[in-house]
Amino acid sequence: MHWVMTKKTFILNYTDNLMFVISKVVAFFLNPFVWIVLCLIVAWLKKDARRKKFWLKTSLVIFIIFSNSYMPKYFWYKYQAPYTELKPGEKYSAGILLGGFVSYDENNKRAVFSQASDRFIQAARLYKLGHISRILITGGNAFLVNDQQYNEADFVVRNLVELGIPSGDIMAEKKAINTIENALYTDKILDSTRSPEPYLLITSALHMPRAIRVFENEGMKIRPYACDFHVTETDTRFTWRSLLPSAGSFEMWNLLFKEIVGTLSLTLTQRKH
Repeated sequence: MHWVMTKKTFILNYTDNLMFVISKVVAFFLNPFVWIVLCLIVAWLKKDARRKKFWLKTSLVIFIIFSNSYMPKYFWYKYQAPYTELKPGEKYSAGILLGGFVSYDENNKRAVFSQASDRFIQAARLYKLGHISRILITGGNAFLVNDQQYNEADFVVRNLVELGIPSGDIMAEKKAINTIENALYTDKILDSTRSPEPYLLITSALHMPRAIRVFENEGMKIRPYACDFHVTETDTRFTWRSLLPSAGSFEMWNLLFKEIVGTLSLTLTQRKH
């Protein structure tokens, strides 16, 4: 029986990791900037003048459509999780803080907070306000660095302690390198500590829809607390500036497509509990 369960777990983990890799590849080719580059390459390879002109026009149309700032902000806002405010006295046994907000400077051998560090700020704030009794930071090393001593969870724990949060109220999961593993390993830790559900899930607003699906697939009861809002309702107002090309629009499309593809891939790997 143990062998059967081990084999089943191996198959599930293998499937999850395979879908994780496939989703990354698909998300890369869904990047509009990649489409433009591919069109230009095809145009360069074509010898026929009419076909060359067609691919050049196609690349220009894609650029015009996807370089404006209005469309990615509009769809980003529609996709991301809404802002929620906790009621006075609302408290949870643990706040699950998803990693992915720390970058590693390999040259200087040090970790630094990145753009998504509002996750860290909100987790510390929620603890200080008494909304969560403990903080569980989940995240190992998702970067391909030479210094194997680096671990995101360790870095976050040190900074939480420096803010005056007792180390006894901080739990660290140090192995996960993606959201699926975040949920898998976090579930085991919280189950072993017998912390009562539901848990407060803290992550970026854009990442929250996928994170909810992943944690619920693992059988966990969570309450989403979205933060790190890159787009607000005000940003979706259409003005003449919305039509101006923006290099940042391509990055927004890339991140948005990544989340959508990741969420859709969960349908193929959903577990039964």
